[in-house]
Amino acid sequence: MKESCKESGNALIYVLIAIVLFAALSFTLSRQSGTGDMNELPDTRAELYATQIISYAAQVKSALDQMVFTGAKIDELDFTDPSDAAFNMGTQKARSNRVFHPEGGGITKGRLPPEAVREVLTDPSAGWYLGQFNNVEWTRSAADDVILVAYQIRREVCAKINEKINGSPVIPVLSDSIRAVMIDDSYYTGSNVELTTDATSGTPVCADCHEMRSLCVENQAQNAYGFYTIVLDQ
Repeated sequence: MKESCKESGNALIYVLIAIVLFAALSFTLSRQSGTGDMNELPDTRAELYATQIISYAAQVKSALDQMVFTGAKIDELDFTDPSDAAFNMGTQKARSNRVFHPEGGGITKGRLPPEAVREVLTDPSAGWYLGQFNNVEWTRSAADDVILVAYQIRREVCAKINEKINGSPVIPVLSDSIRAVMIDDSYYTGSNVELTTDATSGTPVCADCHEMRSLCVENQAQNAYGFYTIVLDQ
C-alpha cells in the first residue's frame, strides 16, 4: 500500500514538472511570435499580412473606380469618417459622394493586423489613411490625386509587399517623412509635401516611386514604413 502511494506521488510530481515546462515553452514561443521591435515576424506571417494589406488596397481602388464610373467626380469625393456627426447628414447627392457611406462608395474602414504594425510615431498613429490632398509628379496633371496608405507597418511586411508587387523586397527611402507625402495634413501636425519622382528637376522625394502606383517605402529617418496606393489620379 505504501509503495503504491509512493508511485502515485512520483507520478504527480512528473505531471507537475511537465505542466511547468509546457507553460514555460508556450510563454517563450508567444514572446518569439509577438510584435516587439526586437522580434522578427516569421516569413509566413509577413506574407499573410502583406497579402491582406494588398487585398484591402485593391478593394478600395475597385470601389472608387466604380464611383467614378457611375458619375462621381474625383474633386467631389467626400472622405468624411463614419464616426463624424455629419456622416449621415446632407442631401442624397452629398451622401452618394462619401466614400465610406453605404449610399456612396460603401468602403469599410480598414484595420491593420496588430502583428503587422510597428508604431514608432503617434502623430498620426498607425493605420489606414485615405484622401485627396497631394499631387504625384508623374500623374496626368498637377491636380491632387487620391492616395491610400497603410502607415507604420513592420519592415518584414513592407519588404514582402514589394516582393509581391514588383519582384524585389528592396524598400525605397523617401527624402522626407511618409506622413508629409502620403497623409492628409488634417491628421497630423505639419504640412504636406508633393511626391516628386523626377531626378532631372532636382532632388526628388522618391525617384524609385516614378510610375509606381503601389509601393512600400520607408521614411527619411528609416524607422517607419508605409505602403501607398495611388487610387485615382488626374
